[in-house]
Amino acid sequence: MKMPGLRVALLAGGLTQGGAEKQLVYMAGALQREGAHVRVYSLTRGDYYETALGSIGLPPVWIGRVGNPAARVAAWARALRGFAPHVLQAGHFFANLYVALVAPLYRAAGIGSIRSDVYQEMEANGRWGPALYRMPGSLIANSHAAVQNAAALGFPTGKIEVLPNVIDVAAFDGEAALAPPRRAGEGTVVIAACRLVAAKRIDRLLRAIAIARNTTPALRGLIVGEGPEGPALRQLAGELGLLPDAVAFAGRRNDVAALMRGADIAALTSDHEGFPNVVLEAMAAGLPVVTTRTGDAGVIVEDGMTGYVVDGDPVEAVARKLLLLASDRPLRERLGGAGRAKIVGRYSVDALGGMMLATYTAIAARTRHVRLAAALAPNAGTAGGIA
Repeated sequence: MKMPGLRVALLAGGLTQGGAEKQLVYMAGALQREGAHVRVYSLTRGDYYETALGSIGLPPVWIGRVGNPAARVAAWARALRGFAPHVLQAGHFFANLYVALVAPLYRAAGIGSIRSDVYQEMEANGRWGPALYRMPGSLIANSHAAVQNAAALGFPTGKIEVLPNVIDVAAFDGEAALAPPRRAGEGTVVIAACRLVAAKRIDRLLRAIAIARNTTPALRGLIVGEGPEGPALRQLAGELGLLPDAVAFAGRRNDVAALMRGADIAALTSDHEGFPNVVLEAMAAGLPVVTTRTGDAGVIVEDGMTGYVVDGDPVEAVARKLLLLASDRPLRERLGGAGRAKIVGRYSVDALGGMMLATYTAIAARTRHVRLAAALAPNAGTAGGIA
């Protein structure tokens, strides 16, 4: 259903090459395809996903030229003049502050964001964490795990709507098709793609690869990404005897889809996740996934059907599953094929616009937001004018 009367302002804390940022680009495009008027604002500039937004006619407006949150709030409020948005939606948890303060000025629905598992948000934002959770009238989380964890921390969860991450399978396939042919004798490659931060626990994967290689020396690791943990992880890989031949650190890459298509297994060994994009990408590439039970990873990956979800000691458990998969190519192909079918059937970007409109409708009903409900009504906006 087209929504020509709906106006949505999306605020990104940044547009760097990350999962939350990619999903914001997907959301902007999906709303635009539904006929909504969309504007994107960012607290930073010169970032990776600005090009993607510009290519769909939504170049982001930078509001970070002032140096403190209060001044940025005022700058964003000024930038919204003349647009009269019905929805102000944050793309990052720390941007919830701006949404909560500016939304009342425009009688808009202020919608905050939870992109990880709530525990990570609280840890990363310190004393601001609880306020950033409570201030927006509504929150969109990308995982059911976030709702469960919020409840465990004593936060009210009735304000949360769950909107899972999606993937543009056609675009992914186009990028993956650029993968070079596998070389003879290359061995079995397990790939991990993420920002190299402590929460991702790539150290677990390195130790698991080292254990598995005692039985299967042809197993190799490919670590894609950059981050503050990079030097320590390279040092650990050296201490484990994995350098220079058993593990490669590829750094930040723009051809992750092609790298995944050239791998055999994907691994996620994080402590904190919401709804990990990398799992969607790995399954779209037809890879079986070995994951810790973090965020909604254990829901996306069906244990024994599309990969393996490990419990107990993650290092030993991951090592056992890597050995199993490395020794059985038909098993890898069966699990990977089932994962690919699940992604195409359930997590395609094609369904995102409808899911977002349904989410906004639920928020309008719960909060009794008359102005948003009117914009979402059939034929709203077709007569012109500002609602």
